Amino acid sequence: MPNELLSVMQKKQAIERGLSHFMQGTVLERVLKYWEQEYGDKPSFVLNRFLNDICNTEELRFYRKDMLKQLISEMSAVEKQVLLDTKPKVEKETSVSINISNAFFDLVDGVVRTVTALDFTDFNTEVKNQLEERGLAIATSDNINTAAFTEFLPLTSYAQVITIIYECYCEFYGPTKADHVYARLKTEIKGKYPDVDLHQLL
Repeated sequence: MPNELLSVMQKKQAIERGLSHFMQGTVLERVLKYWEQEYGDKPSFVLNRFLNDICNTEELRFYRKDMLKQLISEMSAVEKQVLLDTKPKVEKETSVSINISNAFFDLVDGVVRTVTALDFTDFNTEVKNQLEERGLAIATSDNINTAAFTEFLPLTSYAQVITIIYECYCEFYGPTKADHVYARLKTEIKGKYPDVDLHQLL
């Protein structure tokens, strides 16, 4: 999995902006302190677990999904800004990041293309449910193999998303077919994106 793009401070600022819509003052300060102690050094995708911890009243539980969307939106905005700010210095790395995104999309699309039309709706729904359960909120109704859906996901979640899709594929078609499909796509993507380290995706 790629290294986290954001520092603890950048993530904390994103958390503060996201939660300020739902809480203020000392309550917000306490929550931010808790996040820093328990989750500051953990990947962004543990946001769901963090919200489970802090939504300890009926009102907060009611807004939990909205909070998650807001936090992910703030994190993504900061990640994009960080990538833009570092572009002149690390242009090559940024172009590699773009290639990783393209390779990720091609891999997801390649897997989904092997799902039968009859199974597609159930498969698409199951993957989205699994993503939400693992803390990756889905703020779009787009199918998992559309550009709009993959653009919403942070780079740091790609490996986890691919693993979840693989697990769902195994449930639908068995591990033998899943391994065969993934192996074929891995070879195709390696040929198409030679500068992408596939360990970041698989």
